[in-house]
Amino acid sequence: MKGHNGTTLYVGGDGPGNYTNIQDAIDDSFDGDTIFVYSGIYLADIFINKSISLIGENQDTTIIEWGDNGISIFADFVTVTKFTIQKCGGFWHRCGIYIASDYNKISKVSIINNVVLNGIFLEESYGNIISDNIIENNNYHGIRLQYSSSNIITDNKISNLAAYGIVLSNSNDNEVYSNTVSLCDWGGISVVSECTDNKLYHNNLIDNDVSNGNDDGNSLWDDGYPSGGNFWSDYIGEDNNSDGIGDTPYTIPGGENEDRYPLMNPWNNTPPDAPIIDGPTHGKVGVSYDYTFNATDTDGDDIWYHISWGDKEIINIYGPYHSGEEITLSYSWSEKGIFIISCWVRDRYNEISNTTILEVNMPRYKEFDFYNKIFNWLVERFSILGIFLI
Repeated sequence: MKGHNGTTLYVGGDGPGNYTNIQDAIDDSFDGDTIFVYSGIYLADIFINKSISLIGENQDTTIIEWGDNGISIFADFVTVTKFTIQKCGGFWHRCGIYIASDYNKISKVSIINNVVLNGIFLEESYGNIISDNIIENNNYHGIRLQYSSSNIITDNKISNLAAYGIVLSNSNDNEVYSNTVSLCDWGGISVVSECTDNKLYHNNLIDNDVSNGNDDGNSLWDDGYPSGGNFWSDYIGEDNNSDGIGDTPYTIPGGENEDRYPLMNPWNNTPPDAPIIDGPTHGKVGVSYDYTFNATDTDGDDIWYHISWGDKEIINIYGPYHSGEEITLSYSWSEKGIFIISCWVRDRYNEISNTTILEVNMPRYKEFDFYNKIFNWLVERFSILGIFLI
């Protein structure tokens, strides 16, 4: 099936004439075409030399694997979105996505579980946008720029890498913001080898080894006041005026750079979802009942459950637990009444969820209920008796 300018070509799925592999569709395409790839597993080493859009059906289930490079891009104005790239690599400069061209857009791509691999490598590239990708559990850098300028790197989540999360080398005038980089062995963000005029702000740099950042060039590490700089998990300054900005700069190793306005809490940190409470809503005094509590944190942070059982002016704190980890607690009430179990959840940065409540009724003793039922039965059947008894 030969493509035409502005045509959509299909890979996988059940349609007549659909392609079996991605490379064949690319080879038959023209500039301006779109290639839509249905969910499935496809071979890597994809080579793009035309200005096309390569779109997967679903980021989690449209999978490219088993190759040296997942995707290599040598044409300008290419869009790649909604793929997972895994099980690739094997040599020092292999990449999940390699870009040696300009004005490309890479978004919603998961690059995970690869060996000796740069997640996304831009070399001698200009004007690209790398956004909203997940890069984790790889054996080298997350996003690497070399001799590249005027690119935007934003809203990427990078974690558990054997090298740096983001590296800029001999690269100028790039903007790196709103990324989360955590648990990388060599460090969070590294700016090296004669870089100038890069701007890095609103990034969350959390628990990276060696350092959360280093810079031997000349970069701007904040967006001014009151917009602020970056969140550094090892920042020890105070915020005496409670404006969310640290009162003292964060010194960045490697040169004379500093973040003048370090953030006290992660950028765009979202509160945990309201918890779900499940358990009996009535019972007997003095009997223990099991209640389960479950909440998730959008950012994946550990959480603490704050629980009141409604019979004392005490809030019990349980945690930390992993996001989405269900806990079961037993409790008994020592007296009759209606009690409100209330629970809210806090993450590691003190963002709190909405409160969930569950009403529990500890009824009267059975003996009393028995006589009460007899009384109501008599009143219903002998209305004159009710006149004298009421």
